[in-house]
Amino acid sequence: MIRLFIGYDPREAVVYHVCVNSVIRQASLPLSITPLALGNLGYRERHRDGSNQFIYSRFLLPHLTGYSGWALYIDGDMLLRADIAALWNLRDDSKAVL
Repeated sequence: MIRLFIGYDPREAVVYHVCVNSVIRQASLPLSITPLALGNLGYRERHRDGSNQFIYSRFLLPHLTGYSGWALYIDGDMLLRADIAALWNLRDDSKAVL
């Protein structure tokens, strides 16, 4: 199963749903999709540069996955035109991060 975290910004909710739809439509493997929504994490970011809400929270993935196994992160404003399994299959156990 592909563990996929997708950055979610409530100001861009429609874009997030388009992203999820594009992932699901193309996927050939089972998915576990988790929106990386700050309101659900008990974590607050404080930045005033106008960037999205998950600019730093994406680095919480090791903690959110219990420091085990593999997971993917993508921004919520992405549109996938191919199967995410192709990216998932590039995992390399000799590397900590790709």
